[in-house]
Parts: sequence; C-alpha cells; structure tokens
Amino acid sequence: MKTNFYKTTLSTLTLVLASLFLHAASYTISVNATWSSKLPATCANCTIVIATGATLTIDESATCQNCTFEGGTVAMNNQTFNIQYTGSLTSTYFIGTNLVANGSSKVIVNAPLSLTGSTFTFNNTASLTTSYEVDLLASKINLNDNTSMMSTGSASTPINLVGSSQIVIGSGSKTSTAIFTVSGPTLNVVDNSSVSLGNENNVFFDWASYNSAPSVIATPGQQKSYSTSSSTLNCGTGHAHTCSNPNLYGPAVMNKSGVIPGSTLPVVLVGFSAGLNSNKTITLDWNTMQEVNANDFVIERSADGSVWNEIGTVAAKGNSATQTFYTFTDEAPGAGINYYRLKMTDLDNSYGYTEVKVVRSSSVVSSVSFFPNPARDYVNVSLGQAAGAETTIRLVNLSGQVLQEKKAAGGGIVSFPVQQYTAGLYILVVTGADGSRESSKLMISRS
Repeated sequence: MKTNFYKTTLSTLTLVLASLFLHAASYTISVNATWSSKLPATCANCTIVIATGATLTIDESATCQNCTFEGGTVAMNNQTFNIQYTGSLTSTYFIGTNLVANGSSKVIVNAPLSLTGSTFTFNNTASLTTSYEVDLLASKINLNDNTSMMSTGSASTPINLVGSSQIVIGSGSKTSTAIFTVSGPTLNVVDNSSVSLGNENNVFFDWASYNSAPSVIATPGQQKSYSTSSSTLNCGTGHAHTCSNPNLYGPAVMNKSGVIPGSTLPVVLVGFSAGLNSNKTITLDWNTMQEVNANDFVIERSADGSVWNEIGTVAAKGNSATQTFYTFTDEAPGAGINYYRLKMTDLDNSYGYTEVKVVRSSSVVSSVSFFPNPARDYVNVSLGQAAGAETTIRLVNLSGQVLQEKKAAGGGIVSFPVQQYTAGLYILVVTGADGSRESSKLMISRS
C-alpha cells in the first residue's frame, strides 16, 4: 500500500478548531432560519454556528466558499448547494453538523470536504458529487431511497473513512436503488469504518480496489487491498440483477476484513443524537421507524473512536411498523471527548452499527490555540488559563513522526521552532493530563 494513504488519512484525525483559518464573516443561527434571511447567496470565508436543535434551511441556490459549519442541522428541499474554495485550496468543514437533503436536492462539492462527528443524509433522489478529497472522522453518509454519491478525481483526492465512519448505501428498504460511484479516487477504510449496501438494488461501483488498515498508524503488512470488481455476490441466477463489472450489489459490508456478505438490518433508524447535560452526564436519544425481530440496542463508548466498550443495553420493541423512541444516559462519561454508537442486534444475533456521535465533556485542553498559521519560523501554542495540570504538545508530520515534543504546566505560551522543516501541512497535537486531546492542522510556509 502506498505511503500516501497514511499521509492523507492521518490528517482526518484532527478535531478541527474554528481558529484554523481567518474567517471574514461569522453567523450564529440560534433558532430555525432560512439561508436567504441570514446569509448571502454566496458566503465566502464564513463560520456558521448552528445551535443544538436549530435548523438552517437552504431555500435558494446557495454557495459556500472556505466555510466552517458547527453544530445543528442544515436542511435542503429541491435546492442546489455549491461547496467551493476561493484563493488557496481550502477545505470546507462540518463539525457536529447534520445535513439533510430531500427531494431532488444537489450538493456539488468543488473543494476538499471534511466531516467530523457529522451526518449527511440524502433522501428521495438527492445527490452528492465531488471531485476533491473527502475526509470522514466519526461521521456518516446515508444514501437512502434512490439517491447517489459520485466521487471523481484521482488517487491524490481520496475518500478517507476513519474513526468508525460509515457510508451506508440504502436504508434497508427493498425498493431503494441508491448507488455510490467511485471513479478515480482511492477509497481508504480505516479501523472500524465501513461501506455497507442494504439490498440487491444498491450498488457500489469502483473498478479499483479499496485500501484498509486496522488503524491510521499501521505497521507494514497490516495494510490490505480488496477488489470489489468482477463480483458475483448477490447477482446472477436467482437475483434481481445480472453480474455486471464493476458493480458490487448488496446486502454486503466493505470493511477492514474485506467484502462480507450481509443481510438487511432488522431496524430502520431515523434519528440518533447525543448531548451533554448540565450535571455533566450525557444522554443518547434515538428512534426507529421499523423493527423486525429486533432484540436490543447495545450502547458503546470510546475515548478515541477506535477501541469501543459496552456501557449499557436497552431492549428493543421487537416488531413494529410505527415510530418508537428510546433513551439512555451515560452517568459517568470520560473527561474530554466521548464517542458513542449503537449496536443494533437481531434475534438471530445479526447486527449493525449506527453512525458515531461525538460529545465533549470537560477538557483540560479546551482553551488551546496557536499562532501564526501559516507559520514560517516559529509557531506559538497558547494553553490559556484553563489548561490545568501538565500538558504535552507534539508537532507531528503527516507520516505520523513526532518531530518535537514539549511539556508545560498551567497556562502560558509554548514556542516551537519550525524554520528547519519544509513547507507543507503538519499536525499539532495537545494532550491533557486527563487524556483529552486536541489536534489541529498547521501550515508551514516558505513564501
């Protein structure tokens, strides 16, 4: 496997800070609002913060250039949303944001796209097209009904799934014809991430193999490549479709172990959220629209999005064609960042996972910032007054090599000389004594 795989996937492990770029405009959506009433039709260098429970509805053809979305929901109904960059090549970030595209909505991406703790859901005949890099960290893309996702480009514009991220082709409905087409880019599936197909009418189209690894920092020999073309799975005699290269038909799951035949999930999940309470507990809420021989929901938590532990179980209703609501409260979440997912189990022990939700509780590194960015000779890391006990700061390159490491206690500013490094992208990783961590992209410039 090419080293470039790890250079690209490591960058997706960053929990992006709003201070990463200098934004010309900032918008706060505290209650339900429309794009036309709150933002310009073309929003350049915008930070858009949407309150929990609030929805920003795109009610006109809208364009966002070099934007960052934080929290809340973005909704579309038969509209076109253009995601672009202006000036130097810059990603558009969605951090803890849900995007729901209904009807014939189109999301057209002409810039790198980064999702952290976010969910994109496409319904009816909505579509997502991109020709740039797509990075998912603890995030999910749902392709329901007759929707589509197409990624074009080259090996230099990969699709990276990290931290139990998922692309789900089909919601479980037998009539869904959702399709995910990869034409040129490399698909990288890391740790417990996956691409799944719900039924025989759902298609994954890719002439090339996809890459997998048990973790972003994997040793040689752990990396594998799996072909999905020339597949005879769920096609041919007795099936809805003849086998047609390079189509892979469902039900199936593509993960770090290869292509695994699957079965339609017994549960159709239509909502899953996680939120921090005032008493520092974290409550998970979810609801189902359909259950067939469902057994239970296992709640799993992780501190890093890779290693998962069971923290509770909620019994399922079993068989239902109506909406059913569930809730679970984590009374003792870890300090810093907590990742949550549900394992949905059938009576015959078949199971599937939901998307991952990310919730931050108290963190000793919550006030960290750094400057300048881009940096030329030095970068200064400001720990603020709330940094607390001993904090470790590391400068890491995209191959995962630690270039410098410093420790500091309390607040203050820690400086790193960077004039000896070539121009390009690096990672600053700040780890608190409680294990909480912030990672941010740092650009070193020689111009």
